[in-house]
Amino acid sequence: MRFKSAIRSAVTTCSGAWFGRAGQPRRVVFCYHSIHPSKPYASATPEAFALQLDWLSAACEIVPFTDIALPRAAGSKPAVAITFDDGYADNHEHALPILARHGATATFFLTAGLVARDSAVVGHFARDRRCSSDDIASLSWEQVRDLHAAGMTIGAHTWSHANLAHLSQGDTTRELVESKRVIEEHLGVPVTSMAYPYGKRDRHFTSETMRAVSDAGYETAASVLFRGVTDVDDRRAIPRFFVNGADDLRSVQAKVRGDWDAIGWWQETSPLWAAKLISPSDFSSEAVRA
Repeated sequence: MRFKSAIRSAVTTCSGAWFGRAGQPRRVVFCYHSIHPSKPYASATPEAFALQLDWLSAACEIVPFTDIALPRAAGSKPAVAITFDDGYADNHEHALPILARHGATATFFLTAGLVARDSAVVGHFARDRRCSSDDIASLSWEQVRDLHAAGMTIGAHTWSHANLAHLSQGDTTRELVESKRVIEEHLGVPVTSMAYPYGKRDRHFTSETMRAVSDAGYETAASVLFRGVTDVDDRRAIPRFFVNGADDLRSVQAKVRGDWDAIGWWQETSPLWAAKLISPSDFSSEAVRA
């Protein structure tokens, strides 16, 4: 892990003048998970998230995830889409009031089995987060409806949060279709976007997965790739940056500027043997987030 962090630090330090400077308006998607004052797996505390949103609201244009792939006029502010994965109760308790205070919207990608409190799915999250099942507090369906009523977009994050690259075609289809069906049933509106669990191409989803996403009726899908969005990106694999507890405001600003885009280049171009050496957990059947 120290080796991986050292490479990341060196690349971001050296690449600021190299990437994200082509004169095109920046388009960036951020992926948050939990917003909580004390949980060890939180992406940010409420205070840190509010500080980040203060700057994002002033320096950028916050746009819906479904619009982030649209071309931007020259001279425009950077466009930023805010997304949340999994479906934690603190998204309603802490993130929603902060978003509302800033007049900002976000997309919430729900693991349907987590919101349904499926015991196997909750257990999977507890193992992923290295905590007890009691520490995994999910949104209720009433809270999901509150988010939607407040102007937030609701998307899917599969049923069980499985590594789709390790599933059969039939199991992948069930993960995609069932989550969409259940969320639509509780929400009463179409669900047209999803996010891949863990999110890295050829590690956690494949070209076959992307075809299954289209077949299931999704129009856009979110991946994890540490660079900005470009005009040539497939709408079924839109890049996103993780935000985690180690990210301060300067880190968020650097990602908007393009200082981290060299990491995305590495993720896209490095041979699999090198990626396995640096991030072996990406290739496990029950992958743990970086």
